[in-house]
Amino acid sequence: MIHTALTYIQEILNENFKNEFSISENKVVLSNIINNDGGIAQNIDSKIVFFLVNLDEESSLKNNLNRSMHSGSDSFGHKHPALHLNMRLLFCANFTEKNYVEGLRYLSSILQFFQAHKKITPNSSNTSASHIDRLNFELCKLDYGELSHLWSAIGGKLMPSALYKVGMLMFNDAPIQKVIPSIKNTEN
Repeated sequence: MIHTALTYIQEILNENFKNEFSISENKVVLSNIINNDGGIAQNIDSKIVFFLVNLDEESSLKNNLNRSMHSGSDSFGHKHPALHLNMRLLFCANFTEKNYVEGLRYLSSILQFFQAHKKITPNSSNTSASHIDRLNFELCKLDYGELSHLWSAIGGKLMPSALYKVGMLMFNDAPIQKVIPSIKNTEN
């Protein structure tokens, strides 16, 4: 599901850029900036590169009971609660000095897009994202120390970027553990 959500975000941002800037090239790339061997990733020059920085569980929804009525019966199914995840995504303007201003323009467009679309519900015609209920976008604030640690962990040099918290992906594929009969009559 993570890959589906990230691919969907890439698709809608590329579509937005094509409409806003009248371009045919995809400018948003889902990729690492630095490969595991320390080398620079390929095909990311003059692109907005975004990648998953972190996942965490949405703790406010952790203790929900997961019971559902069985169709055609008077019983309930019980299973482990769904796992609700938040993603941290970093959007980086990877443009060289002669295209630096262009990179800032694309990064500004992303900020405007997510400001106007804080909640995105994939439409049912997009079959790849049909099982994603909703994505919520929240810009994260990092102080200089946190920013320095983040870029050190990535292994790259500081570049114009925006960090977003994207919630919530729901994993609800746990099997039913037991069937609980319903109470039919409360009279003695």
